[in-house]
Amino acid sequence: MGLQDYYEDAFRSTNSRAARDLLGDALASSNALYNFALESKDRFLPNRSWADLRVLETGSGRGGVGLQLARLGAQVTLLDFSPSAMAQAEKIYALENLSVKTIVGDVSKPDVMLEGEYDLIVDSHLLHCLTEDPDRVSYYRLIQDALSPDGIFVCESMVHRKKLNIPDGFMFDQRNVLWQMFGKWTPVRRILDSYDLEHELKSCDFNIKYFIYYGQFAFIPHKDFMDIPSEVLPAAIRMVLAKN
Repeated sequence: MGLQDYYEDAFRSTNSRAARDLLGDALASSNALYNFALESKDRFLPNRSWADLRVLETGSGRGGVGLQLARLGAQVTLLDFSPSAMAQAEKIYALENLSVKTIVGDVSKPDVMLEGEYDLIVDSHLLHCLTEDPDRVSYYRLIQDALSPDGIFVCESMVHRKKLNIPDGFMFDQRNVLWQMFGKWTPVRRILDSYDLEHELKSCDFNIKYFIYYGQFAFIPHKDFMDIPSEVLPAAIRMVLAKN
């Protein structure tokens, strides 16, 4: 089973749940990133009203960040490779009579079709799921093409610590790729060192407006990492990027 099939199966298994329950899950998993998006907009787009902003949430799942921004008046588009996630997002937004554009697409492929440019693009913890260099470059090109001239790309991602604890059923290779056993070994996360991530972004011609390593924050890559102490889990990086 590949990673895309894994996520689609996970969302498909919840298709029968009530929209109100799905709404609660979407909000609970998105609050921290939503607050970072608010802070970033206030700092880098201070004179723009939410009603005037076109927002794209990439790797959106059910679209929890976009939902909260839509409540503020933003025009929201969701992008995810899971058809079930997009169908559930539409049910959730309909609960609050909020309009949303959903796009099923794989950001690692060059054929994702977006409509126009976006003032704010929020990466919903997608970047560290792209494990191969060509896939990451394809994603960065998509972001560059989709950003408006003054737009910002807001991203929170997991980064490497000097020591990581890797439980059974996972392995970590020399390219900083975390693999998980799904019947066969499957790459699931790219956990770069923060310096390597910064170099990658500059090589893809981004203007780095904000780039902060948060060693006190830990990312849990999978539920099997839940009992691992935070100091040996991946750390967090928060960044705001723009076009050069």
